[in-house]
Amino acid sequence: MTLAVFVENRPFFGALLVHAPFLHALRERRPDARLLLLSPFPEAELLVRLGLADEVRLYQKDVRRIAGALREARPDAVYSLRPFSRRIDLAIGAGGARERVGYRSWLSPALFTRTVPHDTTIYRPRKYLTLLAGVDARAARLDAWLPAEAGCPQRPETWGRYVGVLPGGGAGEFKLWGIENFLAACELLAAREPSLQFVFVLGRRESRLREPIESSAVAARSRCLVDEPVPALAAVARHAAAAFGNDCGPGHLFQMCGCRYACVMANHDGTAARRIAEWVDEPNRPYAVTTASVADIRTIPVSEVVARVARALGPA
Repeated sequence: MTLAVFVENRPFFGALLVHAPFLHALRERRPDARLLLLSPFPEAELLVRLGLADEVRLYQKDVRRIAGALREARPDAVYSLRPFSRRIDLAIGAGGARERVGYRSWLSPALFTRTVPHDTTIYRPRKYLTLLAGVDARAARLDAWLPAEAGCPQRPETWGRYVGVLPGGGAGEFKLWGIENFLAACELLAAREPSLQFVFVLGRRESRLREPIESSAVAARSRCLVDEPVPALAAVARHAAAAFGNDCGPGHLFQMCGCRYACVMANHDGTAARRIAEWVDEPNRPYAVTTASVADIRTIPVSEVVARVARALGPA
């Protein structure tokens, strides 16, 4: 049996990572099936490396070629995680799979065997889970796909009480609150709770931030993790007292691991509230902070972010 899944068309780490709970749940339901991902970007190979799929096939954005690729793969079922692509809807309708599942649109009833409403008020990983019949997407655990911590080289349970700090984000400068703001927030949090530690999570692109962190006023109580593998970051997330950072890929990993995450969200285009509804899990929305009107993310006051993180931390 072959199952085919059209993943979203964003190549970023976080946009790919949020597929993980859905792919894991699909594998659990049909453990003997071969899981094929269809993507326009080779970055989707991340999901294969994490053991969540067997193969990625790249497609060109042409209905006939996409439908031809489906007929060649001969999947028993196809799932579309692309709610706005009528091109993919048409290709799936012509692809010949017996079971075809996707989001409801004006066109989908004629092409799919099962559709669900496209709910943009639910956290993205939970929205994908709504495609699976019988799954309570709002109550589902989002970290079941992660490996046990036994094989993880990190020992975060020995680090004391710490906050995860996530100052990166690969989708553009407009999403970055700025390392100077994060360090200022850490100083205020350290004054509030003298024993509090800070764990900075940096990707390869953010490795340059290590120097200002290690020369800051909180350097003695901080550690920097650079380009750590997903299982190691999951262990860090599970043991963190709370975390704060930009709207970024590691932030989704922390949220999926159940960490209270204060997301600093840009409102450069006036749609931050809509993005918070879809990219911040419901329990974490009270901790999210943005600007009331269109403004640069760096104008968000440090004191306001500290207040949200303090609320997420709770009593020491």
